[in-house]
Amino acid sequence: MSKAPALAAAAAEALRSLNHATLGPDGLAQPGDAYDVLAALSLAASRLPQALGQVGRWLDTALADGRLACHDGSDPVFAVGGTWLFLHDARGTAAALAGDIGQAQQQLSAVSGHEERKTNP
Repeated sequence: MSKAPALAAAAAEALRSLNHATLGPDGLAQPGDAYDVLAALSLAASRLPQALGQVGRWLDTALADGRLACHDGSDPVFAVGGTWLFLHDARGTAAALAGDIGQAQQQLSAVSGHEERKTNP
């Protein structure tokens, strides 16, 4: 496996682990934890459009160089063109996702947790 697929798989695995970590009550202890998680997720989403565009450009180059074929014998230009349509939409969706997560994070900027109150016995 080349470097890019391995890194994408690692990112997917990191998100799976994050899902498990945020599932229970011990995953987030303070509003600041939620704020930090949202900041990191917004940043991750904001980086997706570049990666998606670069995958599409690689496909274009490989197609132009005659390095692509379809298993069914059809012209790969149609598959690559269809891929680009979805990548274009996904890039916009990822940018919107990054913005929405960033806005959610900003809503927490003034939120703090209550300290546990100690009672005298």
